[in-house]
Amino acid sequence: MKILGLIVEYNPFHNGHIYHIQKAQSLDQFDYTIAVMSSSFVQRGEPAIIDKWKRSQIAIEYGVDLVIELPFVYACQSADYFAKGAIELLAKIGVTDICFGSENGDISTFINIAQTLFENQESYDSYVQQAMKKGLRYADACNQALQNIMHQEIKTPNDLLGLSYVKEIIAHHYPITPHCFLRTNTYHGLDLKHIASASAIRHAIKNHLDFSHTLPHFELYQNDLYFMEDFIPYLRYQILTSQPYELKQYHMVDEGLEHLLYKSIHHCQSMNELIDSLSSKRYTRPRISRMFIHILMKNTKEDIQEAMHLDYLRILAMNERGRKYLSLIKKTCPYTLVTNFSKHRHPALDMELKATRLLSLLSSSPQDFIQKEFSHIPLIQTFDL
Repeated sequence: MKILGLIVEYNPFHNGHIYHIQKAQSLDQFDYTIAVMSSSFVQRGEPAIIDKWKRSQIAIEYGVDLVIELPFVYACQSADYFAKGAIELLAKIGVTDICFGSENGDISTFINIAQTLFENQESYDSYVQQAMKKGLRYADACNQALQNIMHQEIKTPNDLLGLSYVKEIIAHHYPITPHCFLRTNTYHGLDLKHIASASAIRHAIKNHLDFSHTLPHFELYQNDLYFMEDFIPYLRYQILTSQPYELKQYHMVDEGLEHLLYKSIHHCQSMNELIDSLSSKRYTRPRISRMFIHILMKNTKEDIQEAMHLDYLRILAMNERGRKYLSLIKKTCPYTLVTNFSKHRHPALDMELKATRLLSLLSSSPQDFIQKEFSHIPLIQTFDL
């Protein structure tokens, strides 16, 4: 069988994602399409603007057969960890091909770079460590190492993620063929074209601009929307009631950031102001934002390490074709297929519930929001959102 895999966040699901699904499916005669999707929080360190149940259901409506959850422990991380979790889960569920959008658009570039880095891993790691000791952020250090080894660089966010996907495939010898296509917009462009960037649409939603032509189900973005700024009172409380040595134990609080954080919280009035006060040549805004989410959830460094050892695939949504595929692989899949949250125990699922509880603080119906983790039925038979 030919199984297409897509790595997505759908924050929000827009016309460009419809194009991505159709473009990817046109590459071959695929039997099934499976997406692995970030759950309640996304890679850039923000809550997903609407909940994962609605986002996964829209994906099914527009051609995906099965949506599996990328656990929080991998979703709210750097590009390399995000890719590690996503590719691992797609490999375990039997995907044969993946396809991603790229500013470069040439898959051979990614394969050549990933293969060269794999063959020169020790030198590459050494260059990265040297660059980071000079104060460079991780992504810039990786690019400098790449220039030293191959006289090439990968700078745009989607290309960096794409390279991480291909590196994972090659490093683990997964039997997955990668494909990419040229993106039709700029990552952070704010133009509200028919195919607009997710950044542009989120900006429009926040600023009450007309974005109805950019995505399906415009009606879903009128109530219960989740923004990072709304967590500032909870974050302020968490920091002010902790000592710096307590903050230091949380994931991503490194290199003395706990002291700067403790100092900054006293004079910063908004989330953006606080993120700006901690961002630097060394730490990007998304990196700082991800750290805040881990502080809000009290995720220690040890918690994260424990949760990373996955043994399950959680199904968020599926159609009848997706259900048929699950029945085909049920006996051979190396990971437990989870359709009922209560039926499987794992530290990553415990963390998922914590993420849901955190996001419920911004919901108009917090108890109902949390209860969905236990009561949600993945099989989508109608598209009544």
